[in-house]
Order: sequence, then structure tokens, then C-alpha cells
Amino acid sequence: MRHCTLPALCALLGLAAPALAQGPALEETPAWAVGGAATVDFCSKQLTYGLVDNPHAIVTPSLELSIANDDWFALTLSVDAIFDTTDYGAKDGAYNDRRWKYQELTPGLTLSKSWDTARLLGSALDTSINYTYEYHPRSCDKPWLGYENPDTQWLNLELALPDLWLQPAFTLEYQLARQGAEGETDGKGGIYATFSLSHGFDLGADLLGLDEGALVLTPTLGLGMANKARNRADFEESESFMFRDGFAALELAYSPIEGLTLAPYVGCHQQLDSKAKDAAGPDDFVAYAGLALSYEF
Repeated sequence: MRHCTLPALCALLGLAAPALAQGPALEETPAWAVGGAATVDFCSKQLTYGLVDNPHAIVTPSLELSIANDDWFALTLSVDAIFDTTDYGAKDGAYNDRRWKYQELTPGLTLSKSWDTARLLGSALDTSINYTYEYHPRSCDKPWLGYENPDTQWLNLELALPDLWLQPAFTLEYQLARQGAEGETDGKGGIYATFSLSHGFDLGADLLGLDEGALVLTPTLGLGMANKARNRADFEESESFMFRDGFAALELAYSPIEGLTLAPYVGCHQQLDSKAKDAAGPDDFVAYAGLALSYEF
């Protein structure tokens, strides 16, 4: 789909002080490193939990800045925005014309750490927890039609084993705040979780003699699950839990120079539960394509 205050940064910088002397020599903790990334993602459709929010193309720029220490953790500030490329919101959507204007802005804060679990699991365990505030401009509302899209908040959790040949990942998104009028289905407490498996094939090193990681093909297969609150918010379905959708993606990431990556991708979602299929109608199966350009610094 998917981040701190100045006092928090100052506290983190304080943790980077040298360790206390041990014996005749001083031992220092590894230095804290500051970095970031900028990305622009062009996708042929806007999807949420495999459901179509906008059948036309969107552009999503994002920026993140992080401070990290391999022995401690990484703290990341991020923000991304969604821009429509057509007037879908005014013609067929529930909101106003937001062509080349953002219709969503999401700043966030992420705390992540990699744990040394190689002996137990055969891989390091990457973990992250993220808080996101989702802001919708009031100009998207259509109060005369009874449509309002209030801001909301999210808590996201991710677990992954990146060193295995077949890399498993688990993600969970929990909606913290109401998103709708009092008494209506609002999504608060909604949970959508995914389990996926992927593997990166290093085509550049294996076939073309390029540097390691210069050209990587990554297929992914996964399953999406949702609880009662999420299902009711998405399509007024009262089932307490369902395996909502299966998904597949294929990405080809090309890195011609250090830090720069160009990644075309394709993917699809298939609603699995019969009630989810009925709610999605002709869009119970949806395919998409996109292109992401990113630079890490």
C-alpha cells in the first residue's frame, strides 16, 4: 500500500553517546546513521484491500527520513499523497474533482528493528510498527449529497523473515479512529491482515553479469483476511471474519546506479469469499500495472 517529534529525535541522538568504559579501553556503540528515500509511484488503479477505489490511474509521491542504529532500531518519518489523474471523483466517484490535486495525505511514524534469530528461525526477524494519520481535504466532501470523508488514523504491524529463500511476511492494519457519521459504519476497529510469500531472483548477477542486486525479479503470492468491523466498513457485510482476497504481484527492479531504482510491476486481486464477490460485483477480480521510481540517500 503503507515517521517523529523534535524531542524524540533529541532523545534518540542522546542514545548514540559512547558506551561506558570497560577495562582499559573505551567501547563505543555503532554510530547512528541518517538517511531517507523519495519515491514516485504511478499505478493504473487505486485499490484498497483488493477493492477498487478509483478505476483510473493515480500517482503517489512519498518521502521518508530515518535515523537508525543496527544494534538498536530505526525511527522513520514519512509522508505520502495520492493524486488523481482524471476527474473520476466528480463524475463517477463520491468526491469532487481532484485531478492533479491530492485527495489523501498520510504522514506517519515507524519504529523498526531486525532481530538476530538466525539460529532459531534460519533468518533475521524484521519487525516494524507504524502509526499513520490519514488526512482528507475538505474540498473532497460533497455535503449536499451527504458524502463526507473525515480523517482517520491507523496502526500497522509487519513481520518478515528476509533471509529465507522463500520469504514470508505478515502485515496487519488496524483502524484506530472513526471514519463516518455517528451511527454509521465507520471502520473503527477494522482489521485487515495479509500473509505473503516472495522470492527475489537476481537476474542481473545470474544471467547478465551485472552487479549483485542491479536487476531483481520478485514474484509474490498472498492472502488477505478481514474481521467483522473491516467487512462492514467496506461493504456492509456482517460476517465476523473472512478470507477476503488472494493476490499476486510481479516486480522487476532495476538499479543502474547506487540508490536509484526503477521498478515496473503488475498484479491482481481475486475476492475469495462469496459475499465479498457479491459486494465487489464485476470487480471481484481486478488486475493492475504500475511503475515506481525511487532514490535512497
